[in-house]
Formats: sequence, structure tokens, C-alpha cells
Amino acid sequence: MAWIVGGVVLLWVVVYLLPDLFWHHLQWHAAFGSRDQHQIALTFDDGPGPDTAHILQILRERHAHATFFVIAERAQQYPKVLQEMVEEGHEIGLHGYQHKSMYLFWPWTVAHEIRRGRDIIELITGVRPLVYRPPWGHHNLMTGIVAHRLGLKRVLWNIAPDDWKTGQTAQDIEHSVGQLAHPGSIVVMHDAGGDRQATVQALGPIIDRVREFGLSPVTISQLKPEESELRRWWTWWELRFTRQWDIDTVPSSIGGDPVLRLGLVRYPFRAAVLSTGRKISRGQFMGEIHFGNPALSQLSSSRAGGLRAFHAVLRSLSDVAKFVQGSEKYRDIVVVGGITLLDASSAIEKLGFDRIPISGFRKWSMWVYLIILMAIYHADGWNTLKRFFRLRPVLLLMDRDTLIKRYLRSSNPRRA
Repeated sequence: MAWIVGGVVLLWVVVYLLPDLFWHHLQWHAAFGSRDQHQIALTFDDGPGPDTAHILQILRERHAHATFFVIAERAQQYPKVLQEMVEEGHEIGLHGYQHKSMYLFWPWTVAHEIRRGRDIIELITGVRPLVYRPPWGHHNLMTGIVAHRLGLKRVLWNIAPDDWKTGQTAQDIEHSVGQLAHPGSIVVMHDAGGDRQATVQALGPIIDRVREFGLSPVTISQLKPEESELRRWWTWWELRFTRQWDIDTVPSSIGGDPVLRLGLVRYPFRAAVLSTGRKISRGQFMGEIHFGNPALSQLSSSRAGGLRAFHAVLRSLSDVAKFVQGSEKYRDIVVVGGITLLDASSAIEKLGFDRIPISGFRKWSMWVYLIILMAIYHADGWNTLKRFFRLRPVLLLMDRDTLIKRYLRSSNPRRA
């Protein structure tokens, strides 16, 4: 009896658990956008439904395109809506014939489910779907294999604002997307399967917000794929880090990739006295500055990258000052700053930062972390290790009053 139970458990692991782990949670060989392109893919699942028309109207008004992963069973009830999607330049992907988890299918029934859904969508629209997302992202042993044989690219997501949850407001959805939006990201929202008025209300501000970050909403097939597997994995970690520590992206006032991001933390180091005479004590609120990694990649692509980075940070500090001044979240901070390997003392002093030496585990752990980060995003790749092994982390601090006084843009363009 024990060996029967063991065999059943082993079969379940092989047929359901491992495939879902690799293809769903680790997104093995799923579509993933490049961090080097100013694109973002907005996708909608579970439709079509009563709210789909409102979503199409907002996309039309803002001249944006999206990908709709439709349920073929529901598509038969809304054929004109699907035809409208095609006419307006949106992409239709397959979400299955029915909205049913792949955990509930026998491996030998998967092909029928996917093929049937694909054929119905093609019959309605005259266009064969090229992309596929299983409901909830769930996979079994045959999901990826069948999709590949039918010429369907598997698409998951890396930003999920959970707009399907009861109680999610339009502001919650907009904040979640805006906080995590980056070049190449794939956002999953829903246009059916329940009341989607919050999604409808959030969509317009979301499109406006991502465009503030220099990102263009495109379909999945227009999204340039990421070729670096290392960047894929790093992005997975980075998004979780951003959400866990509630880090905000500061939009660039001149457009393009945001250069700086900001998080709210308590100052974790020994007390320090800045050149302005301001004493910073452990536990006081601090605006922790992070570099925008896509911007880092772009700035490092030429020999003048260091000078370009300096001027980009100089401009972005004005954006940070405006962001801090207008944000309730950062009202109580006394200092802004962060740890960097770019220990160029004269440039740092010109920017208005004080250099504070650090030591111990935090110093060396940040050193390793930043070296890996530079190797991934710097244009020279791992060749940067030759140079960065000679560098050591340094803490840069500027008190809040100095930031506001020095960088807040005024009505005087010359001073700004």
C-alpha cells in the first residue's frame, strides 16, 4: 500500500508540481521584455465581459495598445468586441477555452483544451492567436509542450496589481503598477470575471504614469524580448525588493528612464554630523536613494558615461526634491542618501553630499551586491569587475533642508 501512495505522490510531483514550479513560478522560457527598450506591455485576462468595452474606449482615447488573453467560451458571447480589438490594433491571446486551472486537466486533455480555444478565436476574428497564458498561470506537464507545438508563445507577467481582489481601489491598482513599472515589464490586469470598475478607473492614470517614465504601452508581440537570462532572474528579485521595501520611482522631468528611486527607511548607521552642522542619529527617518538600473545601462553605453551620469543625477536631484516636498510619505525625513561604489569625492561634494565612511558586514555585503549590479547593467558587463574590485562602498548623505534649498526648481529658470 505504501508503494502505491508513494507512486501517486511521485506522479503528482512530476506531472503537476515540477512543471508549475519551472514554467509558472520561475517563468522558464516565458516571454519577457528587454530592459533596454522603453516599452511596457499592458495585458488583460478573463474577458471579454461587460467592462471590456470601457477598457477599449480608454485605450482608444490615449492611443495605447494592449494584449487581451481571452476565454474562448466567453468570446463566443462577444464576437463584435473581439473584432473591435483586432481593428484597433490590439493583440488577442488565448487564455483557454474555459477558465479552468491546468491542475484540473489530465495531461492528455490539455491539447484539446488549447487547440479548441485557439480555433474558436481564429474563427471569430480571422486571426490565429500567437500568445497564450493559462488561467492563473498554472501549468501541468503538457501545458508548455502543447503550447510550443501549436506555435503559441507562453506569456506570464512580472507586475500583478491584484485588481481582481475584493476591496482593491483604483488608487491601489495605479500605485502598484506605477511603483513597479520598468522597461520590458508585463502587467496583468483583468477585464472580466467580476466587477472591473476599479480597473477601468485606474487604466487611464496608469497609462499616463508609465508614459511619465518614458515607457510606451505595446502589445506582447511588439515587446522586444530580453535575451539575458541573468537579467531575467535579477528583475524577478528586483521587483520583489521594490514591493517589499515600498520604493518609489521618481519620474524624470526631462523624460526618458527615471534615474533615481526613493525609499523610506530609518537611518541604520552610527550617528554622524554633516558639514551643515546637522546631526543624524540612528533611527531617524531617511529617504534612501537608489539608482534606476535601466538608466544606468543607458548611461554606461559610451565613453562619456561617467560625465553623463553626473549630469543625469544632478538633474534628477531636482526631481527628488520636488517629490519629497510634495509627498506626505517623506514628510518626516531628515536626510536623503545611500551607499554607492562611485566614490568620486570632488563630484560628490559638488552635488552637496557628505561622504560618511562605513564598516562591518553592511559595507562588504553592499560591496558584493553593487559589484554584481554593475556587472549586470553596465555596458561593459563583467569586464567592469576589473575596475570595481578597486572600489569600496561609501555612504552619501545630504540633509533634507539642503536638498530642498539647493535643488527644488523655482520660477527662476536660470536658478533651476
